Amino acid sequence: MGAVYRLPGVLADIALIVYVVALLALLSVAHAVLTLPGIAGFVLSIGMAVDANVLIFERIKEELWSGKSLRSATKIGFARAFSSVFDSHFTTIVAPASSFCSAPVRSKDSPTRYSGVRPFR
Repeated sequence: MGAVYRLPGVLADIALIVYVVALLALLSVAHAVLTLPGIAGFVLSIGMAVDANVLIFERIKEELWSGKSLRSATKIGFARAFSSVFDSHFTTIVAPASSFCSAPVRSKDSPTRYSGVRPFR
């Protein structure tokens, strides 16, 4: 993002690096095991952060091109990008939550631990 958006892009890159380091530190402190779905979620969260930054920066750029000052363009850009960012984050939370709540996970009649899948021993 630094190449396209210059200083704001470099600041966003630094913020993303801090986010990744903080999340890895949190996972390390919690002794979390990174499975393949966990890694996919981690990469998805980084992609969502980049998407939010791009949406906000593009809105700010549009406002700057229309002749507004930097302060008002930033304020309006964040306000206009909020609905798109909120919608994408909300959809990303609701989709797995609904599938988690509706999918059968355990089968009490089966001798296997999870529905049809034998645990590794």
